[in-house]
Amino acid sequence: MPLTRTVSFVSILFFFSLFLSSVHASELEVIVSTQFDAQTIVKGYTLTSSDGLMRLGIRPETLNVATRVDLKTLDPSIMQATLTQEPLGNIYLFDILNKESYDGSDFFFLEIKYPEEEEDDRLHGRRRIYFFNAVTGVWEELPSIDSPETASVRALIHLPYARLAIFEEDIAEVGEASWYAYQGCDCAASPDYPKGSYLVVTNVEDPEKSVTVVVNDYGPDRLVHPDRIIDLDKVAFAKLASLGLGLIDVRVTFLQ
Repeated sequence: MPLTRTVSFVSILFFFSLFLSSVHASELEVIVSTQFDAQTIVKGYTLTSSDGLMRLGIRPETLNVATRVDLKTLDPSIMQATLTQEPLGNIYLFDILNKESYDGSDFFFLEIKYPEEEEDDRLHGRRRIYFFNAVTGVWEELPSIDSPETASVRALIHLPYARLAIFEEDIAEVGEASWYAYQGCDCAASPDYPKGSYLVVTNVEDPEKSVTVVVNDYGPDRLVHPDRIIDLDKVAFAKLASLGLGLIDVRVTFLQ
């Protein structure tokens, strides 16, 4: 009789532990499902993640036959073994369950908003949407647009299934700035940021002096000048310091 009681008690603990695991798993993964019928396929639809920060836009007639589409919000700990740096916010997974519904001829629209931040969300390194390539086992960058004015990153994707996250690039913010005569504008050459990027450049020794520049060229060459992080047009440099100094220490912050 005592043995029976012991076995029963152990069984109760076992099933209770299973229940707890199930609850814990649901806290790490939250699924929002949408059924695409013929009418929804014709109209198109935008799915929103459970935390409200990720949107998956499916354009009219991108899907061909009825299917369920899952959009999951994943705690980063689920993918911890694959991460070389922490993502900005949660990881998201979308899945077109009926793969015959998508032939790859059109794209899906992605938008992931920044999580709430205490700092000024305009001032950060470049942010991009990455997807996890299960074949190579690494996170790969999607061509993305970082939009500080909407506090979000946007991209297009041609996959019926993907795990997605925002990663912020680790770019040196403080270093030397040189100047050169180019177009006589508030512009600059950068080895880190693509053409068209807007940067705020601040004089480290005189923080009240700063200038907003647009990148219109590449340089300085890091192999030749490893300490230089930006080459300012002389018009922009003059707003920070005398041209006679040649080089000054600056802080470069990505604006958009």
